[in-house]
Amino acid sequence: MEHSTLKIEGMTCMGCVRTLTGVLNALPGVSHVAIDLESGIAKVDHNAALTTTDTLSEAIEGAGFELA
Repeated sequence: MEHSTLKIEGMTCMGCVRTLTGVLNALPGVSHVAIDLESGIAKVDHNAALTTTDTLSEAIEGAGFELA
């Protein structure tokens, strides 16, 4: 299990957090997602053989947000 911490820009409300949580949880191998709106930090536990950090980044950007 890999633990990735990502800094996300563009989140303005809890709706953004819910959207990103759903997008990340839908990826194969993701077991846990915790996003803090104030800091913009997402902590994701995932199986690196199924979902890489590049895949996480692409999913975040595909949802309309940017990585810092």
